[in-house]
Amino acid sequence: MIKREHIKQAIDAISMRNKEIGYSLDEMLGMGLINIASGEIDPAGDEGYHFFFEGRRVLVNRVLFFQEGTAPIEQGLLINYGELVKRQEIQERGGSPDYPAALKEIHDAGLRMAVLHEIDYAIERIEKGQKPDNGSVKGRDQSLIDTIKRIQSEDTALSIQETSLDPSFLYKGVLSGSAAFFMCFPFCMGSLMQVADLNLEFFSVRFVLNCLLRGVERNLQACVVQDRIVGLVFLSLKEQFLRRSLEIKYIATQRGKAEVAADSSSGPPRGVGTFLVAGVWMLARNEMQNRADIVLDAEVGARGFYETIGFESRGFSGFVLGKPRPYLLQALLGMARNSPDLRQSAVEEIARIIRRHVKGLRKKPSTEKDLSERKAMIECVRECLMPDSRHEFMDAAIQGLLKYSRKIMESEDLLRYASELKANRVKNHVHTAGASHQG
Repeated sequence: MIKREHIKQAIDAISMRNKEIGYSLDEMLGMGLINIASGEIDPAGDEGYHFFFEGRRVLVNRVLFFQEGTAPIEQGLLINYGELVKRQEIQERGGSPDYPAALKEIHDAGLRMAVLHEIDYAIERIEKGQKPDNGSVKGRDQSLIDTIKRIQSEDTALSIQETSLDPSFLYKGVLSGSAAFFMCFPFCMGSLMQVADLNLEFFSVRFVLNCLLRGVERNLQACVVQDRIVGLVFLSLKEQFLRRSLEIKYIATQRGKAEVAADSSSGPPRGVGTFLVAGVWMLARNEMQNRADIVLDAEVGARGFYETIGFESRGFSGFVLGKPRPYLLQALLGMARNSPDLRQSAVEEIARIIRRHVKGLRKKPSTEKDLSERKAMIECVRECLMPDSRHEFMDAAIQGLLKYSRKIMESEDLLRYASELKANRVKNHVHTAGASHQG
């Protein structure tokens, strides 16, 4: 749990960069306005430890605490101090404020203070030629300083422009009925404030800025829905014994921990982790010149999730992605639908996955897990039968349904569904597939 000395160390670190804020926080600690939690079991569970700031519980992500020391405590202190300053400023204005707008203004002020503090710290390290954690700065690169200062001064919100001739995203899919984008992390003030708000495992504002300092910013990918970051993944290319692997070094999703945006009607969408892995698969198959395995090291608690999307155990905690299972295939099909320039080898591999899983529909489900996967695969088949589906995917689905029609109980309904959607083309496919089967 968080101890008083941890908070004192965090305040001392803040004081080295901003004496005024550090002094105020130190005074609050001395007066008991900042305090540690009691010795009972932390109600935050796996989410993390906590301390109190003016009686309000401030979560400290446990993973970040072990990974980065007092950095997440510094972030929590700065967010709450920034909110305190803005709250006092609003009170001094007088009048009757618009409470929802005022709450957003207060929270944004806290997030902005934490981000600005980390930006100043990043610039200081570049100017001093210091190394960030687990890497090296690219030297006294003035262009890097200019980039960070531009982020600092522009104060822009995160906004995805779909109509651009050169879109900022790599792949587009759908999550919970909304457009979802897989993209390199979009460095701007708004995105960094979202990172501070999310408080995800592994991904602090300092870690994200360190990616920029180390020149590995393209290894950091995000899932963005309705201009909100809902998940992050950090990748690393490994080469060992003539084998190339694309390692998922860190991956984390929102899981409802951060506050929902004021203009959002619901919490984070389901399937973000699967969507991120689908984006990594697309990178490995569509962007890389030579085929690479997708690997990761997973904690025991996450083994179930990785196995449901197609990862296979390799050693005690190692996993390698084998054949994508139906949930992952769903995400891949969604991305493929919106990727007209998809490499043909990737298209053909997805078609092979479809054939394999359609064949698997011959087997009747015996468990709830089997039934759930079967429902996901039926949705994949429906996606393949859509009028604008790639003909390779339509062929794979229809040929499998025809070949195993007697053993797949949904085959008749699915073929009827296909005919209703696009009669002429589907009839041609059915005729071709049927003739091939008879031969």
